[in-house]
Amino acid sequence: MNAAALQPTPRRSSSLPMLALVASLLALPFVIAGGLFVVGWQPARTANHGELLSPPLPLPASGLFGTDGQPLATAELHGKWLLVLSGSGPCTKECDVRIDEMRRIQVSLNKEMGRLRRVVLTDQPADPALASARQRQPDLLLARAPAGWLPGPPRPADYRLHVVDPQGKLIMDYPVDVAAKDVRFDLDRLLKFAWTG
Repeated sequence: MNAAALQPTPRRSSSLPMLALVASLLALPFVIAGGLFVVGWQPARTANHGELLSPPLPLPASGLFGTDGQPLATAELHGKWLLVLSGSGPCTKECDVRIDEMRRIQVSLNKEMGRLRRVVLTDQPADPALASARQRQPDLLLARAPAGWLPGPPRPADYRLHVVDPQGKLIMDYPVDVAAKDVRFDLDRLLKFAWTG
């Protein structure tokens, strides 16, 4: 009898436990993410510099009026991201500085700058400072909004920036003292990852 025939054949170990281990390791991140979503967990600090509104607040474009008192054509705003400056009363030096900052923010977006429209909401349509800003920046849109169009009561010299998405929803609100570079950082990220506008 051949000696090789007497040798016991090695047992093949089952590969099922190894396959189950690999599959469970691949599924683990999805299970954790699903659990965090179900319980509604959100990080304590986010990368954005403004207050992200959840859910976004719908702002109908049909509610805006031009400085001549006529309803603003929705074609002026359709499909654009809006960087909105809101305030009440005459445009002061701080307001004028903010308007210039808005222009620099848009220009710094380079090839994405065409996706953004700058809007100043005012209750002083005949304000000479705003007329001067419009002369310096012909693409600046001056508009009047009905009461309550933006959240919170307007306060004089309280010039706040807001971001409105192409569907007409207010998605971000900034504090009065926000730096222009921080707004630009947020807009850059929004435009990079947004499918619309």
